[in-house]
Amino acid sequence: MTLNPAKLTGFIKDQGWSDFGIAPISDVESALKKHEGIFEKWVELGFQAEMAYLEAMKDDRYHPENKLPDVRSVLVLQAWYGSGGKGNIARYARGLDYHKILKKRLSVLSEWLKAQDSSISTYISVDSGPTVDRVLAEVAGLGFFGKNTNLIDPSKGSYFFIATLMTNVMLPATEKRRMPSCGDCKKCITACPTGAIVGPRVIDARRCIAYLTIESKEGIPEELRPMIGDRLFGCDICQEVCPFNEGRAGMQAIRIEELKAENGVGDNLDLAEILAIESDEEFLECFAGTSLIRAKRRGLLRNACVVTGNSGDRELISSLEAVLERESDDMLKEHAKWAIKAIENRATSV
Repeated sequence: MTLNPAKLTGFIKDQGWSDFGIAPISDVESALKKHEGIFEKWVELGFQAEMAYLEAMKDDRYHPENKLPDVRSVLVLQAWYGSGGKGNIARYARGLDYHKILKKRLSVLSEWLKAQDSSISTYISVDSGPTVDRVLAEVAGLGFFGKNTNLIDPSKGSYFFIATLMTNVMLPATEKRRMPSCGDCKKCITACPTGAIVGPRVIDARRCIAYLTIESKEGIPEELRPMIGDRLFGCDICQEVCPFNEGRAGMQAIRIEELKAENGVGDNLDLAEILAIESDEEFLECFAGTSLIRAKRRGLLRNACVVTGNSGDRELISSLEAVLERESDDMLKEHAKWAIKAIENRATSV
């Protein structure tokens, strides 16, 4: 099959993607082998915390032929999400759930490709599947790995989503760009409040604020709670201090409407309102269709207790006391008690 590159580029642009890159599977295989070894060492150190699913899907993650046996090309797409200032919600989660939004677009793109030639088959992934999207994006020329493990586009920064489409046809490879590196810069490492970046491109998830407030189903270790600060869901600190992101948060337009904060939860959530959520049904009513569903009601209330405790706001003590009275969950009760004590201790120390 011979696909007109301009036609493909036009379709991708019309869908709202910020950029894309294409690499032959031969280029991808060597990179995946290298990163598989890095992953295995990371798991041996226990840095994956409770994310056992990562190891369980390892074979598929690093062997794309398991998902598409005759894969020949990898098309990786970039969707910018980084507009907006600081808030208690990570930038990526402020709009609607990117997994669903971008997967719909990938499905349309897949069908469009198949309409060009009935012999085409594809496999699509948006972060949640057994695909090492960042590695594929690096090979496709969309960026380089920073010391904070994020993929960095030198012209845009790192506030973008990655989506992948594998296919059994040889798509026209895109031209590779010469990539810089972080050099001697260690801003992300030194800025991480919990010391989760234990070395260049190595994160201990057990200390990562994003992991603790989203993925973890357990209580947040007490010694780490003050370091959470006002981060209610996720954390952008290692991106906020990155020189490649400085002054660029508003330079790129979010071209996919659903990813804009005004169409989702916004930049900040009210702590009293979160602490007042009494049921899973009420939680779903508030956050269905957004990434906050990932934490579930229990996780978000746990986070809200910690952030409230860090706020020192005595007016929120009544909201924490309501959690103590209402909830039967020992973990939530313990976090509410800790938060009340933290506020009272701050008041007496002033």
